[in-house]
Amino acid sequence: MPHGLRHHRRRGLRNRPGRREDLAGRADVVDHRCVDARAEAPWLDTSIAAAGPDRPLPAGLPQPVTTCIGREPDLAELRATLRTHRIVTLTGAGGAGKSRLGLELARECGAEFAGACWLVELAAVTDPDLIPRAIAAAVGVPEHFERPAADGLAARLGPANALVLLDNCEHLIAATAAVTAELLARCGGLRIVATSRERLGITGEAVHHVRGLSVPDSDDPAVVARADSARLFLARASALQPRLRLTAANARSIGQICRRLDGLPLAIELAAARAGSLGVEQVAARLDDQFALLTQGSRVGLPHHRTLAAAVDWSYHLLTPAERELFENLAVFAGSFAIDDIRAVCAGETDDLLAGLIDKSLVVFDPDNPPNCYRLLETLRGYGQARLRERPDGDRISAAHAAHFRRVAESARAAFHGPAELVWLTRLEATHPNIRAALTWSVEHGDVVTATAIAGAIPHFWGTHGHYREGRQWLARVAAMPGTAGPFLTARALLATGILAIIQTDVPPARDALDRAAAMFGELSDHPLRAHALRYRGLTAMMAGDLTGAADHIRESLHCARAAIAAGQPGGRLAEGWAYLLQVVAALGRQDFPAARAAAEAAEPVLLECGDREGIGWVSLGLAVTAWHGDRLAEGAAHARTCLEVFADLHGMAGLANGLAVAAYLALSGSRAPRSAELLGASEAVREDTGISLLPFGAWWALEPRAKAATVLGAGAFDAHRRTGADAARTDLRGFVGKAIGELAGETAESTPEQTLTPRENQVAELVALGRTNRQIARALGISEKTAEVHVRHIMGKLDARARAEVAAWYAAASTRSK
Repeated sequence: MPHGLRHHRRRGLRNRPGRREDLAGRADVVDHRCVDARAEAPWLDTSIAAAGPDRPLPAGLPQPVTTCIGREPDLAELRATLRTHRIVTLTGAGGAGKSRLGLELARECGAEFAGACWLVELAAVTDPDLIPRAIAAAVGVPEHFERPAADGLAARLGPANALVLLDNCEHLIAATAAVTAELLARCGGLRIVATSRERLGITGEAVHHVRGLSVPDSDDPAVVARADSARLFLARASALQPRLRLTAANARSIGQICRRLDGLPLAIELAAARAGSLGVEQVAARLDDQFALLTQGSRVGLPHHRTLAAAVDWSYHLLTPAERELFENLAVFAGSFAIDDIRAVCAGETDDLLAGLIDKSLVVFDPDNPPNCYRLLETLRGYGQARLRERPDGDRISAAHAAHFRRVAESARAAFHGPAELVWLTRLEATHPNIRAALTWSVEHGDVVTATAIAGAIPHFWGTHGHYREGRQWLARVAAMPGTAGPFLTARALLATGILAIIQTDVPPARDALDRAAAMFGELSDHPLRAHALRYRGLTAMMAGDLTGAADHIRESLHCARAAIAAGQPGGRLAEGWAYLLQVVAALGRQDFPAARAAAEAAEPVLLECGDREGIGWVSLGLAVTAWHGDRLAEGAAHARTCLEVFADLHGMAGLANGLAVAAYLALSGSRAPRSAELLGASEAVREDTGISLLPFGAWWALEPRAKAATVLGAGAFDAHRRTGADAARTDLRGFVGKAIGELAGETAESTPEQTLTPRENQVAELVALGRTNRQIARALGISEKTAEVHVRHIMGKLDARARAEVAAWYAAASTRSK
């Protein structure tokens, strides 16, 4: 890493920069360090430090990292306004501090709303239809494929007192107004604070115009010291230049800076940053020339942007030509981005230039958010985008961005169902705004190849992380584009369409898309992907109740997987493992538990060999169900625990819903009916909130245990416990799942190792005890040597054995106990 970037990483770790500029009031664009105002500027009133970020903040709001200066009168007025109005909009010029003021207001009112306060950042949202989804995500309402997000929000919030802060609404003003009006009409206790460059224009709206901070009306040091803009300037500048003090010698320059910049916090921050290297007097002199020029009309932005544009344009012109080009290029990124993204999209030597932009506070560096440690403040990004559009090569940069994130999507796809799956799922979630931006540019510019490639590569991410509807919307937009991406990419997009439709139990379109995909992959002789299309087709047949057709599709899927293995095509083993897994599902649907267990034992070593955590999660679910049905509760608990651990890590909602159901059935068999009802309620809540269903195992799977629990407890008590579990899961799903995992671990701890080994593993353990090698075990059991190796490794893990001799010793002791 270049020295400059190492310097910023160290500095960032010491000072822990905030998550975005608005935590510091957009005035914190230059430096995100916490400031002790009394130590840095003795002229300042001591109430500044007393107002520091030491109060507890509601869980849905980020913690400010710097002191809010000069907004006490605004906050007092807004608190009163919020008591009489349910919608309050903070308007004003960009950089006036609307976002920080809104956050401070929500922070101070948090107790009145019992902590039910949420920040919704709309700056990165470009599609008006995604506004309700953004609000729902912030509030914690999962996506539901049949129910609009507004319905989920209304159900979640109901009449309870709650406060939502909608930040940066101006680019989606009409849509934000419509969503706000609907939510206020449906949620009686809801209050909304919006920040925007213009009012929403809806009934009942109270508008509070956020102006710049007070400026000194003379150069007298005492007068300058009392001006809020000067207090802000001194606090931020002295953080960079600790010896800086307000004196009779520099009071005039500081007063000039504050007045020329109209007291706008962002402009003040930028000036304070330059004071660290130029000195106060030089900043005042240079700002005088630039400000005079820009008051005659900004070349970027509308008239009401001119004051902010003056500060940004001035900062921009202080850059070297190479820095300017990189700054403009970085504006193509949405949200946060990584150093590798910069190097891929922005040609040339970028590291030292990037360090310079960070120094000049035009790029935010957040070392606590790896690998996406970099971002542009949205105001600066908009400025950079305008500059980029003026350049002849602007489209080339956007095309490079789209091409790069196509490669990112393809790399993620290659890692799915492998050891690096979790890493890539996490990375895709962090870079999702850039994926959206790449798709948007590709669709709008008619690049059907890039758009189809991206959309077809990441259905696993969209499905696992609950972005079902958005994924299907993108795939539909791509399918409607003129031109063709070629048979392979088209077939892969059809496969993606079918996968997401299945997750949402939308069988007819899933069936049609998968039939077309399977046919196209067949023509391409792509056996692995045809196998996947066919096994998903088997799942649609099961959903439709066609078990015979399902068996035919799964059998053909397994045949394709084996053909892929024989042809040496990558992905053949993974396709084979998932074909076995679908046999598990089909057998459980027939209540053929021996066949289900045999198929699971065939799938497990293959999926372990591939490093497919999701596949292991589903195999563990099947083994837990067969163990539960056979009254092998300790074995079932071990497998259910694995299932929940896997899907908790992957954020897989479908797996969690199914895993919680199995845990409920195990609890019922263990004579813990109240807890069983709670687990059932949690499973139902996940399914209701996301629109997913339990695996199609048949009515017995969902109804029989539920009916038994209701009989044991009585209808009233059962419903009460079920509601308790549902409420707990909706409040803190991760915590609820963690508790269930702990309970299952306790049940497993009471079992002996032989109770948790599968029959196949017991066979392998016996052969290990006889001294057989992996090759000999493979020959004896008719399996591959690689599968035998995986079995041995899995057995050693379960037995906590470090050598094969320990497995042999355990087997001898277990055999003695059984006699």
